[in-house]
Amino acid sequence: MTGQTIEQLQQRYQKFSNQRIRVQAQLEEAQKRLKELQQQATEQFGSADVDQLQQKLEKLKTENEKKQVEYQKNLDEVEAKLTEVEAGFKPSEDEE
Repeated sequence: MTGQTIEQLQQRYQKFSNQRIRVQAQLEEAQKRLKELQQQATEQFGSADVDQLQQKLEKLKTENEKKQVEYQKNLDEVEAKLTEVEAGFKPSEDEE
């Protein structure tokens, strides 16, 4: 391995320094965004804890499924009653 000149070493150092600065800026932006999202989660859902939010999500999914089943049941009942009513208004073959 041949030795690098001082200029080459300085260029390598500058490249790594620039990369470190970019990564640091990205990290700071990500941390800022994380704090914003945690604050938003706390305001909307009462917590920013991932486990608590996951439990809340599962609870909401379960409640939604129950409501969907109940809604479908109600629609089926309405449809059945509507069919009965429609059948009651059809003229029988004797009346034609």
